[in-house]
Amino acid sequence: MPNSTIRTFFCGISIAGLLILGFSHGVNANPSKGGQQSEKQTQQPTKSVAGKVAAIGSGGTSFTLEVTGGGSDKDTRKNTMNFVVDDHTQVKGQVKQGTPVTVEYQAMQNGQLLAVTITAQA
Repeated sequence: MPNSTIRTFFCGISIAGLLILGFSHGVNANPSKGGQQSEKQTQQPTKSVAGKVAAIGSGGTSFTLEVTGGGSDKDTRKNTMNFVVDDHTQVKGQVKQGTPVTVEYQAMQNGQLLAVTITAQA
């Protein structure tokens, strides 16, 4: 009978320890989630533009997009936009100089435009 009491005692202590660890982990997890939410709130909105790839920078870390006009159908001026690419940029299709693409991008704090998604047009 004493073995049963000791076994119950140690089992109870083990369960209490696990509950305390689980509770403290739950309390610590909430502030980090709040930090992630505030990061997402400061993230720039994503914009989209279509054009033709005019040039690709060395190493493929940047490219220039040639876009036509300033928004009206009659405006045929050609403008260029420079984009940077990072490890998270998604490229859909084969993209090379002269390829018509649609680029979803975000303006970064340093003024550069970060390409989020580059989609080759058929």
